[in-house]
Order: sequence, then structure tokens, then C-alpha cells
Amino acid sequence: MAQNYYDILGITRDATAEEIKRAYKKAALTHHPDKGGDEDKFKECGAAVETLTDERKRAAYDSTLIRLRSKDGLGSGFSRFVARDSSSERPRPSAGAPKPAAPQPAPHVPQPPKAKKNVEIPSDPSSLSIKELKELLTALGIDHEGCLEKADLLALLRDRKAARYSDTPRESAPKPPPPASSTASASHGAGRALRVKVMSIGSATVGKSTLIKRYCESRFVQKYIPTIGIDYGVKPVRVLGHDLKVNFFDTSGGDEFREIRTEFYTMGQASAVLLVYDVTNRKSFADLSLWLEEAHSHGCPLSRANRGSCCVALCANKLDLGRRAVSRAEGEDFAASHGMRYFETSAATGEQVTEAMNYLFEQAVLLGLARSSMLDET
Repeated sequence: MAQNYYDILGITRDATAEEIKRAYKKAALTHHPDKGGDEDKFKECGAAVETLTDERKRAAYDSTLIRLRSKDGLGSGFSRFVARDSSSERPRPSAGAPKPAAPQPAPHVPQPPKAKKNVEIPSDPSSLSIKELKELLTALGIDHEGCLEKADLLALLRDRKAARYSDTPRESAPKPPPPASSTASASHGAGRALRVKVMSIGSATVGKSTLIKRYCESRFVQKYIPTIGIDYGVKPVRVLGHDLKVNFFDTSGGDEFREIRTEFYTMGQASAVLLVYDVTNRKSFADLSLWLEEAHSHGCPLSRANRGSCCVALCANKLDLGRRAVSRAEGEDFAASHGMRYFETSAATGEQVTEAMNYLFEQAVLLGLARSSMLDET
């Protein structure tokens, strides 16, 4: 069944592959759940780009649209054509017929102003998620259309707080905010979970997605299905007595999706990274330095040499295949030189997958990354 893939991405049927990727990048950033977007729409964007960037799938999809006479991807020109065609069939008034009287505008009835609710701005709004910030701005009557970044939303709140403070009489100065520790404990006691963001990085076909799927779903998908742009998933876990909501950002290792991938280094604000290579593929190991360089150049330093703030698990994956091209000693040396923890994993057997994930979650808590800005509703 047709899914209106062209309209989902806001493109026409003659869009080039480059135009499709640019449209997906824009749509993915708009609808990404971590940006306060709709998770279902984000998944629809992924399904659309997966179909439209594959020549065979796109051809089959286009054939379905023609058979169903679908308007998907025909753009506004099609609507104008339909309107023009239907208007030509309307009967024209005769020359002697009196002109119909122009409709009189309805008398303006003033509406009573809506009572504004007394909305409190938290002392530390940075502890709110993007979705919560947008809801707060809406409640305050502040226009935030077009603001995607958390920093922009916080700036709008700061402006409102500054305006409120300037209007406040000196004798009624606002009370100082409570200590951060008490605020955090109260928020956590109100049924909130610590949010940990895990980003997977590595060359294509090394098994990043299968490692995440093995951990989240306890199963192994043998058929290779390349990740289109970036995939997203959430799993609740309990670590060291803390309830966590783990957000997985599973990135594509393909060069064609580099522009999309790099947007998420800073946007994802990753607190932990799964850096993966294939022990049977020497090049995927040699490319690890390039991945560190890419992340660092986009504001996400991972190496100890660059004072990286993320905890990183280096996964030597596909251990079950047995055709090693990279020794254990080489992997351990690379991990040690960059301040990472080394794991030898297999998505097929599940070996050390849980251990690698739990290490990331525990470090995120122990290193203080589970702070107030990571709080999110369960």
C-alpha cells in the first residue's frame, strides 16, 4: 500500500537522489523524538528514504502510485490543474441575470480575553527535555516556531524571565532557587528517569545495528539491512539503583549519509558511544581513527587525547566468524591509548554484548553524566 513517501519528505516524483537525501535530513531533524518531534513521523521519514533511495524499490513504488492514481509527489501543480479543470465545468451565469448580492461581513463580536494561567518557569529549565520546553513556551504564549535546538528554546525562556524580573518591584524580589541537589532529587522522586543517550559509530557492515538489536530484543538478524541515515530506539533499564531511559542513536556508516550522520554528533548530545569494528575486516579497524576525527570535528570528542567527555566502549565485533584480521592485542592497545574500554563481541551469539552496554550505562551514571539535564519523564 502506498504511504505517500514523496509527500512525507516534501518532494516531487522527479526528485534526484541528492534532493531526497537533503529532504530526509531536514525532515529527520524536524521529527526526531529527541527534538520534541513525533516518533511515528520520524519512522515514516526513515521508511520513505529507504524506499526512494533504492532504484528497484522506488520503481516498484512509482508503479503502485500510477496504478492507484495517487497524488503523492505530484506537488501543488497537480492541485492547480484539478481546480482549473473542475472550474471549467461550472455553469456560467447568463448575460441578463442579476448579479448576486455581495455577502455582508458578519458583525464583529469582541471576544473576552482568555485568562492567562500563572505559569511558573523552573529555576533550572535546562533540566527539561526539548518537548517539555516547547510545551512550557506554548503555555507561556511564547512563539517558538522554527526553533529546533534546545539552546534556542532556553534563550526564549531567559528573555521571558529577564522581562519578568525587570517588571518586578524591588521590594518583591524573586526568591533564590533551591539547591540543585534538592531539585534533582525532587524531580527523580516525581517519577522521572535518567536519560542516557548512546550513539553507535563505525564503518558500514561492522554490525552496529545488530549489536543494538541483540541487546534490546535478544535476537540476531542474519540478513544485512543497511541503516538509512540514522535509526532511533528507546529501552528502559535499571542500573546501579537508577531507572534509566536509554536512547539509542544508531548511525549509518555509509559515506552517502555522512552529512545526515554528522548532524547528530552535537544534536544527540551523546553521553556514551558504542565504537564498533569488524575483527574480520582490517580496514574497519584502520578507519577507527577517521571516525574519532569525524566526531571530534563536529563537537563530539571521544578520545582521551582530545579530552573527550563521553564514555566509549570499543567493540571488536563478529568474534564468532573466526577469521580474525585484527588481533586482540591491537584492539586493546587502541582502546587503552584513547581511554576506552575494550570488548570482544558477537551479535550472533550475544557474547559480551550485555557487558558492553552495561559498562556504558554504569559509566554514564558514575561519571556524573546522569545530571539534571538528562532528566526525562518515564
